[in-house]
Amino acid sequence: MKKYIKQIVALALIVSFASCSPDDEKVDMLSAGGSAVAPTSISRLDTNVPLTVKIKLKEGVTVTKVEIYRNIAANSTAAIVLGDKVSDATIVTVDNTNTTATYSSSTLGSFDIFPVTGTDGKVTLTGKTGTFPLAIKSTFSDGTVTTTPYVQTVAKGIVWKDADGVTTSTSGVSSFKLNDPTPVEIRYAVVKKPATTIASVTGEWSKDDVTYAALPGTFSTTKQTIDIAAIPYSTYGSLAAGDVIYYKFTVTSSTGQKDAIKTKVTIADQVFGGSSTGSLSQDSSMNQFSFATAKTYASDSTEGEIVFNPEFGFAKAGETRIEFVENSGLSYDDANLFDAETAFNAGTPVTTLTEELFIDSVVLYKVTRNVNLGTKDEPDFQDVTYYGLLKVTDLSLSSSALIQGFKFVYKEGELVQ
Repeated sequence: MKKYIKQIVALALIVSFASCSPDDEKVDMLSAGGSAVAPTSISRLDTNVPLTVKIKLKEGVTVTKVEIYRNIAANSTAAIVLGDKVSDATIVTVDNTNTTATYSSSTLGSFDIFPVTGTDGKVTLTGKTGTFPLAIKSTFSDGTVTTTPYVQTVAKGIVWKDADGVTTSTSGVSSFKLNDPTPVEIRYAVVKKPATTIASVTGEWSKDDVTYAALPGTFSTTKQTIDIAAIPYSTYGSLAAGDVIYYKFTVTSSTGQKDAIKTKVTIADQVFGGSSTGSLSQDSSMNQFSFATAKTYASDSTEGEIVFNPEFGFAKAGETRIEFVENSGLSYDDANLFDAETAFNAGTPVTTLTEELFIDSVVLYKVTRNVNLGTKDEPDFQDVTYYGLLKVTDLSLSSSALIQGFKFVYKEGELVQ
């Protein structure tokens, strides 16, 4: 008996390999009358679509019967152990070289109870995607019978896409900046067979991943790009830095079958960039400084943005479009760009400091530069305004107690609104 079982398994494996071969390969080399090529994957929305088995035939042979069975060989050393019959497939012969057999995905059972292994090791039937282990039993006119194992994959019915249209595991977006109008796009696409009809796609948001509310607008039943940064903040009641928003998109087929994808997005603060260091001195070889380049310049340079002022500390250099607020009350370590804008508008901007600088003095500044936002070959010069904070870290005094030079740290950033 074992001898015959081994022979059956060997034949099944040969037929399985043949079923995966290119269309132009012949089956004449096989002792069987033909072989079966398994259907491709479907999505969990495809609960009632025809699944097509392509039959390859030896010359002069026809297929008389195609049956689909459960393959319950998972706990066996055999490649195929037939379980319950799933369906009898309908054979369609176009000509001597094009024969197919179809059966309905509705005969497979629920697409909502695939096994899932939890973190505790327990298996529950709660999966929404998975596989059906199956076998195709084909009977041919020459009296031969083949049984081909195949796995019917059931994949997601809605997926994330990147800018190039490639399916991704996540939305690709983890945050966007508060009040920043720069587009932040997420993209979804519905996955289905042509025979499946989609009833709707809905978009929702939540701050706790429990209670969801509808997003404004309508959503395509095929694919769509959504700029989440452009959604009115009033949609959420309000938004503040640190808030977390969950976005969920749910597709529903005409049969009521559903699938969903979700992404978590943090609302980021608009903050200063990293700190840099600088220094100024009465020495004419180093009495100018540029925040843009982080370099010290001589008195005859046109590169400096501020110039050393022996009486007060520093002033704007040349035609630089820069102003200072001396007593803004801002913390160098904790202030963000919104704080800087508020403090600057509430203060009295000057172009020359009117108070002497000491260690830990913090000065708020606002500077506008003409910046190339394009490339070297295709320049695009535009005015860009930056807010900055300067904190004195060291200074030297002359015998008359006037500041002769000082060192500082500074940071700046563009507030985008």
